[in-house]
Amino acid sequence: MTKIIKMGSVMDNTASRNQPSAGNLSILTKVDKLRELIGTKVALPQLVVVGDQSSGKSSVLEGLTGFGFPRDAELCTRYATQITCRRENEQSIDVSIIPHADAAAYEQERVKKFHRTLKEMTPESLAEVFKEANEAMGIRTSTKSTSSDGSNLPAFSEHILKIEKLGPEEEHFTVIDVPGIFRKETEGVTTEADIELVRNMVEKYMKDTRTIILAIMPSNVDPATQEILKLAKKADPSMTRTMAVLTKPDLAIERTMQQIAIDLVTGKRSNLTLGYYIVKNRGPDDVDKTLEQGQFDERRFFSEAPWTALRNTGKAGITALKTRVRELLVDLIKKEFPKLKSDVVKELTALRSQLDKMGQSRSNEHTQRAYLNKMSEAFQTLARDALNAYYTSSELFDERHDIRLITRVVEASEKFSDVMWKSGHTRAFASDSTVDDEEKSLTTSPGADLLLEFEEYDSYPELEEIFDPVDAEMPDLSGQEQIMDYIEGVYRESRGQELGTFGSALVSTMFKEQTKKWRPITLSFMSQVVSAVHHFISEVIKEVCPDERVREELWNGYLLEELQKSYRRAMDNAKFLLNIEREGIPLTQNHYFNDTLQKAQSGRLVTAMERLGMEKHLNIRDESSDIVRQQSGVFIPREQLGSISLNLANSDQVRDYMHDILKSYYKVSRKRFVDVVCQQAVNHYLLQGEGSPLKIFSTQMVLSLNEDQLDMIAAEDAPVKLRREKLGRDIKNFESALKVLKGSS
Repeated sequence: MTKIIKMGSVMDNTASRNQPSAGNLSILTKVDKLRELIGTKVALPQLVVVGDQSSGKSSVLEGLTGFGFPRDAELCTRYATQITCRRENEQSIDVSIIPHADAAAYEQERVKKFHRTLKEMTPESLAEVFKEANEAMGIRTSTKSTSSDGSNLPAFSEHILKIEKLGPEEEHFTVIDVPGIFRKETEGVTTEADIELVRNMVEKYMKDTRTIILAIMPSNVDPATQEILKLAKKADPSMTRTMAVLTKPDLAIERTMQQIAIDLVTGKRSNLTLGYYIVKNRGPDDVDKTLEQGQFDERRFFSEAPWTALRNTGKAGITALKTRVRELLVDLIKKEFPKLKSDVVKELTALRSQLDKMGQSRSNEHTQRAYLNKMSEAFQTLARDALNAYYTSSELFDERHDIRLITRVVEASEKFSDVMWKSGHTRAFASDSTVDDEEKSLTTSPGADLLLEFEEYDSYPELEEIFDPVDAEMPDLSGQEQIMDYIEGVYRESRGQELGTFGSALVSTMFKEQTKKWRPITLSFMSQVVSAVHHFISEVIKEVCPDERVREELWNGYLLEELQKSYRRAMDNAKFLLNIEREGIPLTQNHYFNDTLQKAQSGRLVTAMERLGMEKHLNIRDESSDIVRQQSGVFIPREQLGSISLNLANSDQVRDYMHDILKSYYKVSRKRFVDVVCQQAVNHYLLQGEGSPLKIFSTQMVLSLNEDQLDMIAAEDAPVKLRREKLGRDIKNFESALKVLKGSS
């Protein structure tokens, strides 16, 4: 005949006397609510029972909770079990599964559906519920070892079995049981991997500082050899939150083992702050006894020698253990409650931040366009601030100096101007007496150390088709003649019958030769600015678009092609300016050309006069004819003025004149060219103009996208939708948890 176990009859008759106070009951109830809401997300104050298989864990749990676990070996603990006892008007047992946080979404949904309620508890009905729970978790059994797809089923699960034991006689209490440690695999049932899985599970539950560790050990084994204490020591080095419980004292038949157990409980050999407790389990022959009868036998056992030595310790028997662990749990909860509130607020803030970064849900064209538009506005704001050097607008500029765009462009432009000034000419110009400090570089041979050395950016393969490495190659200038020899050679090879003059085409020929380094210098500079702009756009897009899938679609599906077009336009403009300046007819209306030419011509005359005259000192007198100072100068007698001559042959005269024209025009052209490259190719085409790459990702672009493009770029894929839903659930749970902590729920 099947015995029906009435749930009210199995409890200790001291239950009502041991109920916690109203305040303690309230705080215990709050933690249970928190465990429902956020138990897998935030470490909560908890009591965890750990030990080897067959250490007596199940019997201790049975005594603490009044819940009798099935004795069938196949139904032994294969997962963590959370047992909550709570006083309610009606008695029942509710069994459900809390899915593991890292399980696949479909797996979580499947196990969540498992729920069983028992109004009465029989060994058969309880065993049946455990079998169904094992099947729901997909655990291997003796009758089923593979899944429908042929893969092997696991022997253990990381899901949590949740058991709620409700009734008018229940004491409020929650405890977590984890699988017992074992060291040998069982063929067809467990493997080496299972041994490691269980060990890791036990260590995970023990490691948190808000966990009280209840280490279960049999009395007939020397505790010094127990692995569970070593694991506890690893998780709790100070051993301040570990309590040991000795079981099966009736099997410690040797006097030595009995005395060791007594010394541990009385504290003579204990190194645990919480100490050792001892309980007597119901044996295999006591399965028909109620828990009340088992506790009566336990009291009688400890009233006999040698166990009478523990009579006044308050540490012998399940009732003493139950009272103490409840006190410890309440004290721990009170201690951790303020920190717990801080942790919940911190986690809630982080969850909301993650959801904010995802933006609003994007299920239709309107929300998708709004999502991209918000992103483009954020990009344009950062781009505008980067061009205006308004770096205090965002922490991003403080953290990333490499994206302080206009600063990087100005640095590159200054280097470009400096290199063009010092190294842009193919040959050094001849010096004369009128050369000022600013133009001394023109009369100095350019060195290799003055070539462009710009800041390095990340390698971007997509820019390789924009830059032709040949464009950056400097011409070979080794072994070339001096500029005057070059000019004379050009003149002799190209002169006609002109008297004292030369053909205008020669200026074009000489200017093109003298500027053949401009192309590699200019295009190297342009490639540097393009790289700086591209680096800025790439990094800022990552900042404003954290969703990797959306970013990839936006970048590769639309932006990159448009960016490449804008870069080509800028490079083409620079090449166009090079062509106009170097290939066209020399032309300028700048008076600086004539000023420079006249200075060069007068410089030659001054030199001739200095050769002809004599150095003399002139007395300078004041109004009273007193000498106030002397001034040195060149004195030329009037009759010798007519003799002033440069004494040059016609070809030499022309050569010098050609040099002066080339030098004067080169100075005007170089300054003009540097300015126009910076103004047009850089500032207009790359930074400020309508076709600038910085203006591609804009509201106008977003508005121009059709429905298909929007869906391709901005629609949420399944993982993103699931993540959004999960964040929403987590936020809701943490908000509810915060209300519980504040006492408003």
